[in-house]
Amino acid sequence: MKGRVVWPVWLMLNVFGAGPSLLGSEKTGSEATWILDLLERKGLITRDEAEQTRAELQRRREITWEEYTRRSKWQVSRWVERMDFHGDARLRFEHRSGEDGLQSGDDRQELNRWRYRLRAGVRMEFSDQLRAGIQLQSGTSGRSGNVTFGGDAGPWGRDSDGLYVNQLYVQWTPLEWLALTGGRQPSPFEITWLVWDPDLQPEGLSEQLRYKWGSWEVALTFGQFLYDDANPDNPFGTGPGDADAYLFVQQVAVRYGFNRHCSASVAPLLHVYTGAGDSYGGPFGGSTRANSLGINDLMVLEVPWEVRYTGRPFPVRVFGDFALNLRGEDRARAAGTPRFDEEHTAWMAGLELGNARGKGGWRVRAAWHSVGLYALDPNLMDTDVFDSRLNLQGLVLSGTYLFTDFCDLTLTYARADQRRASLPTGASGDLGGALGTARLDDYQLFQADISLRF
Repeated sequence: MKGRVVWPVWLMLNVFGAGPSLLGSEKTGSEATWILDLLERKGLITRDEAEQTRAELQRRREITWEEYTRRSKWQVSRWVERMDFHGDARLRFEHRSGEDGLQSGDDRQELNRWRYRLRAGVRMEFSDQLRAGIQLQSGTSGRSGNVTFGGDAGPWGRDSDGLYVNQLYVQWTPLEWLALTGGRQPSPFEITWLVWDPDLQPEGLSEQLRYKWGSWEVALTFGQFLYDDANPDNPFGTGPGDADAYLFVQQVAVRYGFNRHCSASVAPLLHVYTGAGDSYGGPFGGSTRANSLGINDLMVLEVPWEVRYTGRPFPVRVFGDFALNLRGEDRARAAGTPRFDEEHTAWMAGLELGNARGKGGWRVRAAWHSVGLYALDPNLMDTDVFDSRLNLQGLVLSGTYLFTDFCDLTLTYARADQRRASLPTGASGDLGGALGTARLDDYQLFQADISLRF
């Protein structure tokens, strides 16, 4: 009976596109089962014949690991259950300019750059509880993977065109609601570009506890990151020693779903700094490159929030962020400007329309951004939006359109002025340093990005 009925039925399943692939799939299996159920209801095959075909279908979908690796051109260790390759490439034209606030007239610096960024990685599953990730990226900066065309010695040199380790981490989830991660990892926090550059990959440990009750979802996230390793900590002789710098971050994120289309969330987090390493000693002043990086007197409380609607006619998101340096008065005093101790806050508010998730998708975004000189860590701030500067405020506009599921165009424009003209803005941005200015004003940015995902 099996040879007379099962195989003709099997052939028909393949003709209708329901036959399994090498490893099978849930979609394929469900289509085949639906056809078998239909044939059985119509009386074209008996129950026994349908069961025999289902058994054969299952047998063909389930092959051993050894058989899979024998047939596959990709050979991996047998203890790796799953591997997901991912990556993206981006081409960018960028114009960036600003005035020197100390000079009279129009003393302006401009940068016009063609740049690229390449990222490629793999996520591996060893079991339901143990995972790991590795990602390589162009560029040596922790806050940028960009490489500038023509920026190397000689025509088309390759001094900066290398790939570097951007992520290398292991994650263990002993319980469904608990995840423990160690290594150079993607940021585990819900953050905005007001305080953290999205390209930053912190190094250290993090723990996340996630709970869900009905419409409520709560996530507790803790991070212990090595900010700057000081070598040596305790030198021979009587020379001064340095203490390693650490950043400890704690976040409580709460999300409530009003219905399937509307939700709101708030995710306060506290940044606590210890030590200064050997590169970030204070006091911070913001007036020269030498004192624009100090992490003295920082304890930043940040409160990102959003309200999201995903229904028709198009998705809408209202978002914002507020940050307060709880030690801002001490930071201003250490910089020699105690009368400006109120410059210890930063905030952002914006509106986003659309959903750039598939072919033909689009998104537009507008946000206002304002940062006090003593509010934030200048080493974590976004390098793009306002050139990693403090004491600036202004507008950011961006729009994205997806030509295909894997290719999109994004245009970004930003403009900012000094928040308080009598204070510096820091000198560590792309327009800073010996040839730039520590009092940046009339800052403008334009970027045109074409991105490919693979």
